[in-house]
Parts: sequence; structure tokens; C-alpha cells
Amino acid sequence: MLQAADMSQVVVGMSGGVDSSVAAWLLKSQGYDVLAVFMVNWEDGVNPEGYRGEVASGCQWEQDYADVRQVCQKLDIPYTTFNFVEEYRKQVFDMFLSELKAGRTPNPDILCNQEIKFNRFIQKALALPNVEAVATGHYAKTDGVKLLRPKDRNKDQTYFLHRIDAAVLPKVLFPLADLTKDEVREIARREEFPNADKQDSTGICFIGDIDYTAFVKQYMPALPGAIELQDGTILGEHDGLHLYTIGQRRGIDIGGKGPYYVVRKDLDDNRLLVTNDENDPLLSQLNCRADQIHRLMAGDFPERVETMVRYRQKPVSGTVIEQSDSNLLVKFDEPVRAVTPGQALAIYSGDQVLGGGIISEAW
Repeated sequence: MLQAADMSQVVVGMSGGVDSSVAAWLLKSQGYDVLAVFMVNWEDGVNPEGYRGEVASGCQWEQDYADVRQVCQKLDIPYTTFNFVEEYRKQVFDMFLSELKAGRTPNPDILCNQEIKFNRFIQKALALPNVEAVATGHYAKTDGVKLLRPKDRNKDQTYFLHRIDAAVLPKVLFPLADLTKDEVREIARREEFPNADKQDSTGICFIGDIDYTAFVKQYMPALPGAIELQDGTILGEHDGLHLYTIGQRRGIDIGGKGPYYVVRKDLDDNRLLVTNDENDPLLSQLNCRADQIHRLMAGDFPERVETMVRYRQKPVSGTVIEQSDSNLLVKFDEPVRAVTPGQALAIYSGDQVLGGGIISEAW
């Protein structure tokens, strides 16, 4: 861990939320010279086809930046903005749409960390005069070489970070590594931060709290098809396979003996296959194949690993059956529910994050 005396200045990425605000406070309290940077990654505007939809996103960055200004003024630290709107659109949002069109369920927050926050942002921050390190309000930990799980396992965000470049870790600080969320809020209230009780952001960052389906329909036309049971019984019609994900329950409005759960998306025939059995074996998988492999350590993954296929999932042990630079096959020790193509498979060994891949198929 870098010490305050080792550097001239630390840039802390601030989002307007309580976590990054307390991260900035901790750094200032520990003697660091802190510069706060607010990233503007999304603005409502034209989509890749040049069509502006009528449904704005839920990303209200102006209010978030107002919270950053208030906290920084209270801490008496300088603040500025970095604009990555164009980079975000090309490297995150366009990929998000491409994956949806291919029938997969992407995780743009993982891609944002990989391409923007721990790539473009860090490069730009470290290019500033006298800046030696970058900090964020993520719940994660590093010893300068390894990416590790934090104290607060319930808020552990290493799943979203497992695809960042290991080369940046010596220059990254995670001030919240040894704090719980409750402790962070307690500090914010004690210091009378205006965002001490601000709700945590949820969902996809550029969509916010608005209707996901309405937002996505602006960018991808409806392509109706049949909703069927495994025996071929037609229950209704869907508006496009890109609007559904494996294991989904909500939003399948077809009546009958529900609730229904998405089992599979048949891209060839544009069918959405569902079940009304919550314990249907087809909802869980024992094997997972991933591509786009990324490693945070030298060499191959060990034979025995712990895995996560979604945020806040309890890690599941498994065996690496096959691996290469482009392919990974893991057999779980127990069935895992809704292993979804397009989502990430994160690989762990104890507290250490080893890397992972993007799920291509599961059975």
C-alpha cells in the first residue's frame, strides 16, 4: 500500500455517492493531497443509428456532480470533471447493444470498469502533474499486486473488477477495503455529508431507475415471437428476445398458471422458452464455458477454484476442466441457477481474484 509521504497527489474518482465521498475523506484524513474527479460518461442524445428516442435515461449526472461539489467544498479539496462520453458510447454502450442483438445478456458495468474507470480514467489521472496514484470508492482490496476481496463481503464489488488490467494495481487505492457499508454511512453522517443517506445506485448506470424495456426499445426494434413451454405449448408473444434473460421471472405477462421463468432463448426460431416450475432442472447448470479470458495472475488458473456468475452470489467451488488463452470450461460442484450467456464468470482462489471470462454457454 502506498503511503501518504510517497506521493504528491492522489486522484479520487467521485460519483456523488456516499462511498466515494467517504473514500475522499479517508484519504484527506490520512494526509494525502487529494484531487477529486467526477466522470461524465453518459449524456442523453443520439444513439449509434442517429435516432434520438423519447425516453431519456435515468442518468442524472448534474445532481450527482452537485453532491460532489458540496462534499469537496466541505473537505476543502479541489475538484474537476473528466468527460468520457464518446469513449463510453463506443467502448461500452455500443458493445452493450451488440451483445443484446446477439441474444446475450451483457454486463456493461464490468466493461465500464475495464475500459473507462480503470483504463481511460487512470491514464488521464496519472498524466496530471504530481499525481502518483488513483483511488475509488469500490469495496475491494489490493496489496499492490493482487486484487482481493474486501472486509464487507455483502458489498464486495470484485466481481465487477475482475477484468481490469493487473498492471494498474500498484497505482490504485481502495480506501474502503477494511470498512463495512454501515461504517461508511456512519462516517458520512458524523461528518454531515449531504449524501450520507443517499440511496445506492442500482441497475445499469446509463439507464438508472427508469423502465429498462422502454429505454432499450428506442435502440432496438421490436421483433415479436412466440413464448412457449418446453412441450411446444404457445402461451403468448414476446417483443424481442433481447428484452429477456435466463432465469427472469418479472415482465413475462402471459397469464395462465404462472409465475413463469425464462429457461432458454431460441435465436434461430425467435422463441422464448419458459417454465412455470420454480425448481425446473433446466433453470440450473453444472457446466459453464467462457471465452474472452482475462487473467490477473501469471500462468493458468488452478484446477480447483471458486466461482461467481453474478454480483453478490455466494461463491461456488468448481473444477477447471479445460483452459486456454481464449477458452475456459468449469464444472461446478453443485448446480448453479441461471448461468447466463453474456454475463461474466469470475474466478477466485480464497480472497484473491484470479480473473475470469464471458459466459458463452452453460448446461
